[in-house]
Amino acid sequence: MEHILVCMTPRHGAFGALGRAVALARRIPAKVSVLFVTAPPEGQATPPLAEVEARRQLRLLVERARSEGVAIEWFVAEGIFEDEVIRFAKDRKVTLLVAETADAEGRQSERETQSLRQIMHRVSCRVELVSPRKDATAMQPKGKAT
Repeated sequence: MEHILVCMTPRHGAFGALGRAVALARRIPAKVSVLFVTAPPEGQATPPLAEVEARRQLRLLVERARSEGVAIEWFVAEGIFEDEVIRFAKDRKVTLLVAETADAEGRQSERETQSLRQIMHRVSCRVELVSPRKDATAMQPKGKAT
């Protein structure tokens, strides 16, 4: 069975990559893991609003995928993004990493490009790069969170 990994941060949701992973898991025997990586807190008592909203959206999308019969779970890690993704891929024997190459407007910083290259060179699984659609509403949650 394939094990697909999608990695996200509060700043970069990677919902296009998640949509691709879920669609693939519907067609082949695969389980999907979503790794949500946050930076270590810097003296903040509560997480930033962007992180809270990203987690809310992720929770809704995971619930929807499960209701469609997809074996999916999500994890939260705190640390350096590249290190956490590489560690997770190796420890969990991931066979495919689905990563997003840019945001919905097609922008990607040099830092994000370097991060993706570093991950690709240090994992032993296949990597599929996804460019999100400008109309990224396909994987947006429907309805309100409860």
